Amino acid sequence: MEKIFEELLLANTAKEVTDLLENLIDNFNVQWNPVGGYKDNIATINIGTDPAAGLAERMTNAIDAVMELEWQNQGQPNNFTSPRIAAENWFNLKEGKLRNIDNALDKKIQELAKKIKVTLRDSERENYPTVEIRDQGIGIKADDFSKTILSLHGQNKISKLFLMGAYGQGGSTALSYNNYTIIASKPAKGEKKFTEEVSWTIVRINPGNIDSDKLEWFEYCVDKSNGQPFNLKINDKIFKHGTLIRHIGMDLGKYTAKITGPTSSLWYLAHHYLFDPIIPITISGERKKDLNQGKIENRSIFGNNRRLTRGGGDEKNLTQYQNEVNLTFKDGKVTIYYWVLTLEGSDKPMDRIKNYCLSSQPIIITFNGQKQGSLSSSIIKSDLKLPFIEKYLVVQIECDGLDNESKRHLFSSTRESLRDTSILEELKKLAIDTLKEDDKLKFLDKERKDRYLKKDVTESLDKLRKKLANRINVYFKAAGSGIEVKASETKESVKNKKQQPIPFNDPPTFLEITTEKDKEVYVGKIFSVKFKTDAHPSYFTNPDAFLAVIEPHSFGSFTGSARVIDGYGIAYFKARDTNESQTKGSITLELRPPRQKTLSDSINVIAVDSESDVNSKKTGDKNVPNIQIHNINEDDAYYKDSDWNSDTVADVDISSDAVDIFINDSNRHLTKLITRAQQYSTASVESIKNRYREHIGFCAFMISQNKIENSLKNDEGHALSQENIDLIKKADLANACETIVDMINDFFQVIITESVEE
Repeated sequence: MEKIFEELLLANTAKEVTDLLENLIDNFNVQWNPVGGYKDNIATINIGTDPAAGLAERMTNAIDAVMELEWQNQGQPNNFTSPRIAAENWFNLKEGKLRNIDNALDKKIQELAKKIKVTLRDSERENYPTVEIRDQGIGIKADDFSKTILSLHGQNKISKLFLMGAYGQGGSTALSYNNYTIIASKPAKGEKKFTEEVSWTIVRINPGNIDSDKLEWFEYCVDKSNGQPFNLKINDKIFKHGTLIRHIGMDLGKYTAKITGPTSSLWYLAHHYLFDPIIPITISGERKKDLNQGKIENRSIFGNNRRLTRGGGDEKNLTQYQNEVNLTFKDGKVTIYYWVLTLEGSDKPMDRIKNYCLSSQPIIITFNGQKQGSLSSSIIKSDLKLPFIEKYLVVQIECDGLDNESKRHLFSSTRESLRDTSILEELKKLAIDTLKEDDKLKFLDKERKDRYLKKDVTESLDKLRKKLANRINVYFKAAGSGIEVKASETKESVKNKKQQPIPFNDPPTFLEITTEKDKEVYVGKIFSVKFKTDAHPSYFTNPDAFLAVIEPHSFGSFTGSARVIDGYGIAYFKARDTNESQTKGSITLELRPPRQKTLSDSINVIAVDSESDVNSKKTGDKNVPNIQIHNINEDDAYYKDSDWNSDTVADVDISSDAVDIFINDSNRHLTKLITRAQQYSTASVESIKNRYREHIGFCAFMISQNKIENSLKNDEGHALSQENIDLIKKADLANACETIVDMINDFFQVIITESVEE
């Protein structure tokens, strides 16, 4: 048995495992038990569709094992209601947040990270690595295997509030991505009946009999004499306490690149799926492709929240702006973190977001730091009207403090996607309402947009804008949609001037609300009050020093979030949905420095109906977006940043005050038209270009307005992904381009004659 166990610790390929099993079966009385206690387990184990999520479950289980051992060492206290509170007390991690670690290379932090190690090794097939998860945690006794690591519906964590796991199906979903899995575990010292026994087993897929069995099933080997995993005494020099899980030749999908790669790697997988873990872990690469001059690569994983907030190493100055907002939601709380990535340090800055998330899914929803699902970038582009930072904005919605009912309605057992419920819709609205209140995001969006704008506004281009606006308005008026655009001089709706930092004084001397004195707020929605001060930012996180009062209390509530950056602050409130239109209230911000004079300021607030109702009552056209046409060629920054090519037709970005239509003047179909027009005159070229731009601009805008997501479903009846929607619209625009070019060719001489007459 010792010889077999030695072979077990070295087995990394399917052949090595099958050889080991032959030896085991020849020398011992082996029995195979179905995982979960029943043969019909394939449906439960195969419930997951993402191997990365299954591996993340294994990492989470390893973190829980380390946390549970520390809980045992601390005397099994029962006063910790969350894993973050436990981590703060047991490992001296402020707020249980890795973002608060000043020095990630600190010896104690590195020793903590080494308690969990995820290693990639070579198997028989290059793109199917053997994946090992080894923790130095509580360990598992032989008679607990079937109730914990090999159970499918166990409830061993439900009452342990200091553990991360609760909502997942568990690491069992990872079994489905390979044919053999080795599991070995030794309990940590501390129990009265402790022995140095290691328990181990091998899980395999049983294909069954094709003539008598409908499905395959997963099973694990046990000692037939007692029905439990095999046991033997092994000292700590060979196998320390904790658990080893080794997936032989695992299908990790796209995550098989060199482990240190920024994308498609174990580095990316761990940081993305453990977006803000309770404690750090270590990843290691022992494959040939991972070795660095013959040395094994080991890296510590702290999650993307810390990477984006603190940076480190080559990741300094990752963000141009970051913020966090604590909010009340139902009977619990959520925290929204968001970061705007910087433009510096990359040939293609728009690609940098891919280091942290899918560019089409940049809003990550987490529970206890583990990714539970994500939301589409269309929220940023369409709902927030921030198209120019869409590829730079990363958002985390932390649901650690969510109430149990909301969690039940929101989280699925696979942790791969969120449940499409009313709770999810409300959470989306909360995020949209909160981000809308941050003027800095609008400023950055305008700043990024200005990089692409040309100042060469010609008479013909101005004429084209007006013609296109009129054409769009005629169409929408006939459709009765109520949508309208205009073609007038652009007015600055966003302050494009950077505010000068305000030095803080101690004691502070002023607190001034900068929001308008009679602010209209929408019933049932988040709103904010801006202010400036020379007080230190720490005052506004101290409930004894800062007070936000809303009167009457029935009008709304302070969310508990107020932040100050460079002397400029923002406090968040929510107006109750029971308010009637024109209900009045007041907001008072009060600063109470110790043993100093109290500073305060107040404004009035007025409850109004929904945003659309309010806009429809306002006179003038200041809420009508202004149409702008931008002619882009291959030398322009927009062309390069957007990764355009000669097949690209156009793009439409719609903000709160403008419709920007970017038309590719280097499109290959247009280039052929221009070549033909050059045989006549320069005026002919401009005439052909403008005729093309008018039709393409109209089609591009109309296609952008087409809500195909409401009418098209995939084969399973689910809504299409944002990637598929974008591809369909891109194909529609390409078809429109070819049709327009054919029509212009047919009427080429007529257009040229008109241009000469003009």
